[in-house]
Amino acid sequence: MEDTHSDPRPSDPQDPNPQDSGPDADAREHARKERVLHTRISEQLAEDIRRVAEDLRVPVSNLVRNVLEETFSVVESVTENVGRWVEEVTEEVERARGRSERGAWRRHHRHGRWARRFARDDAEAPAPPHAPPPPAAPVSGRPDFAAVLGWQPLVMNRAEDCADCRRSLVRGDRAFLGLTQSGVSGTVLCRACMEARE
Repeated sequence: MEDTHSDPRPSDPQDPNPQDSGPDADAREHARKERVLHTRISEQLAEDIRRVAEDLRVPVSNLVRNVLEETFSVVESVTENVGRWVEEVTEEVERARGRSERGAWRRHHRHGRWARRFARDDAEAPAPPHAPPPPAAPVSGRPDFAAVLGWQPLVMNRAEDCADCRRSLVRGDRAFLGLTQSGVSGTVLCRACMEARE
């Protein structure tokens, strides 16, 4: 860019309406405030601009002005939209992080609550008179329950035998139920056998 200056328009002495008064004075004042922009461009660009202006049947200066205004408008809009989008994504990430942290806290405390509940219940509950002693240390030859993905702690509601040591579990006993890919397996382990597997 080489030069910018006001577009002075000499007043016409024959003009019956002088420029400094009348209803069009504001429009003329605004026209005086517009700037003329001079810049050097390549011959190819000048030819392209002339060809497009001719195709659209508009003066070259109007075409250049409109293209510049639209370009700045688009850039501002995109910048604003990207900024807003980044803010929204950042807020969503923060919300997701908060949910994840709360979920981890709940899982941690839920697991701890179950462990504390089992320990408290075992300490408070008197040993049933018919309970046999816990099984001996695990022997190699016990089933490994390969289909079981995990074990869910539970309180027995009805009598069932431990799938490992065959100890009879009665209502109220703490035990573990095997879960498979297809759902509940029906395999139940007593606490002693479960602890021996850990």
